[in-house]
Amino acid sequence: MKRNDFIKCLALFLFSTVFLYGVGETYDVAWLKFHFLGQYNDEGFYFSFSSLTPILGGLLIVALYETKIKRLI
Repeated sequence: MKRNDFIKCLALFLFSTVFLYGVGETYDVAWLKFHFLGQYNDEGFYFSFSSLTPILGGLLIVALYETKIKRLI
């Protein structure tokens, strides 16, 4: 039964994260869009990425499912 719970939580996390990133791209919401910057030059390389808000939102949704909603089902 533990494996099924893990798969459900992983699927819920992936779905909610992709959904939030999709909303950001569709409606041009800057804090929900994924931004990646990568540069390579003579000095070395530099990369950065931003807007981890959907990932945190996905974790929050899974946490709420595990603590609140799972008891009701």
